[in-house]
Amino acid sequence: MNRLKALVRRFRALSPTVRVALLALFAALLVAGPTAWYLHADVAHAKPAAVEAFEADPDAWLAHQTTPDVLREALAAGQVEAIGLPGATRGLVLFTLADGTRGSTRVPGCGAQSCAGTLFDSLEPRSAADGFTLVHVDIDLRSAAERAADIVRPLVPIAGLLVVMGVLLFVVSRMQSRGSDAATLSERPATRFDEVIGNEEAKAALARVGAFMRDPQCYTAVGARAPRGVLLVGPPGTGKTLLARALAGETGASFIAVDGSYFTSMFYGMGVTKVQTLFRQARKHAPCVLFIDEIDGIGKRNTSGDMRGGEAEMNRIINRVLVEMDGFAALDNVVVVAATNNEESLDPAMRRAGRFDTTVRVVLPTLPQRAALFDLYLAGLKARPGIDPEALARMTSGVSPADVANLVNKAATKAAEAGAPAVDAEHLMQAIEAHTLGGEVSAQKNLLTEETRRRIAWHEAGHALVGHALSAGRIERVTIEPRGQALGVTYMTRESEDPLYGEGEMRDRLAMMLGGREAELVMFGNVSSGASDDLKRASELAISMVGTLGFSRTFGLLSVTGVPRELLGPDVQAAVLDEARLLLEESQRRCRRLLDEQRGRLDALARELLATEVVSGDELQALLEGSLRSPQGRAAEPVGKARLAA
Repeated sequence: MNRLKALVRRFRALSPTVRVALLALFAALLVAGPTAWYLHADVAHAKPAAVEAFEADPDAWLAHQTTPDVLREALAAGQVEAIGLPGATRGLVLFTLADGTRGSTRVPGCGAQSCAGTLFDSLEPRSAADGFTLVHVDIDLRSAAERAADIVRPLVPIAGLLVVMGVLLFVVSRMQSRGSDAATLSERPATRFDEVIGNEEAKAALARVGAFMRDPQCYTAVGARAPRGVLLVGPPGTGKTLLARALAGETGASFIAVDGSYFTSMFYGMGVTKVQTLFRQARKHAPCVLFIDEIDGIGKRNTSGDMRGGEAEMNRIINRVLVEMDGFAALDNVVVVAATNNEESLDPAMRRAGRFDTTVRVVLPTLPQRAALFDLYLAGLKARPGIDPEALARMTSGVSPADVANLVNKAATKAAEAGAPAVDAEHLMQAIEAHTLGGEVSAQKNLLTEETRRRIAWHEAGHALVGHALSAGRIERVTIEPRGQALGVTYMTRESEDPLYGEGEMRDRLAMMLGGREAELVMFGNVSSGASDDLKRASELAISMVGTLGFSRTFGLLSVTGVPRELLGPDVQAAVLDEARLLLEESQRRCRRLLDEQRGRLDALARELLATEVVSGDELQALLEGSLRSPQGRAAEPVGKARLAA
């Protein structure tokens, strides 16, 4: 048994190609042996001369077919010299006459089971009486193709079984070798932390891990425990993989990257083997950063009593990962960095001390960081001078670094499609609008009537003018091109990303939200359904200001959200709605007063929108300030976060 186990281990140590070759050779020998035996089993048997004569050239007799009467007459006349009876074909007789004539005939009435009552009944007595030779011969009446088919036919199931076994063994060996493939994935990246824009807190946390990897003896000498697992948590596209690579680059460590699906397999037990092999490779390439992306793919353990095969296998994979991490020695110098977008889906056992006990938050870039990202990606393009990255950053609040890269690439694509020699601000604007509003300019544009276009133009001009007059934000761009569900859009941004909003700023925003509806009333004397979304968002903001943010005269310091549900009777709800309505009406009056005072600017901006459909940059600022003549030449259009206005 020990020899067999040793042989199996030596076989598994071979490369997959060698193993498959050996299996194919074994299958060939297994097929060739029975075939050779089948073909040559009778070679050593000595045969009589008459038998050899019949079997050597049976066609010499078969070519001369006669009737049974010829054989009977020859037997009666004593002219028969030899008769051969083929055992495989009942009723067939080969005969040789005294004059050397050869012939063959078929005796009627000779069935598969018996030849009683036929000519065969008298052959043996006559052979003894007349002295002719009577032998049984083994001749094959089949063609060469039929003989080959009959030889191969019984071997087909065996050969098929061997092929299936070979394929299964090959697949298993390939699945087993995938873990060792991690060695080929091992690299030493040159990425550094200063190449990663933003996430300073995450870089600082990883730098502490890197300090241990550079000099583990310094820490173990005072009894410090080696870090084993780091969990990177953050939205998609925020650079978690890049941070892991930078950690390896800073420490000069090897970098092996896999994802959660790497450990799954169609064969039961193979996932655990892959975990063992992967961690063995990480130790072999120490110092090493082992990066597991989307670890939530294997990070949730099933604790129900009724587990199916796949769920049980997933639990075993999780257990094996944890056991391998527990097995790290202080000087193994291997750190497992895992990334996830769904922190809550991880098993608590993964988060305990000694495993993934260091959590690093990866966040979306801030305004200056987005500007730096635009600078970085625009540097790789052929771009016109004068593009303002800070304006681009203002318009893309809440996007990830991956989104920034995608936006710049889309702008380059639009420039190429338009045949432009370089990427300009308008291409970037179109890419940002498509990203923010979920699509290109809608085909509905060609269906809008002139009256509808006029209403949309005054609606958007009202938003822009009120927002600018009240300094609710910076008006970056106004368009009446329909995109997605919006028939027109006014882009307004904040100069900073301060998380706090003052009461005055929120009241100004309320007025701006109502500016489109009031502009329709000023121009047309009635309103349309285009203001429905504005009213919805304005109502939500007013109710929040009254019931949650403490901007209420009725409730004072009381937050309605902190009151138990059973105490929120109809009177409280009515009071909140009444005060919110009063707040909206006050904002409406401010809005109407501004539009009446600046009617000339409102009409000028609306007419410009009807003529060009998009107004931005210096031209937009000139119209909002009241200078009706646009400046000569257009500056690079600043862009900002989109706000659905109509």
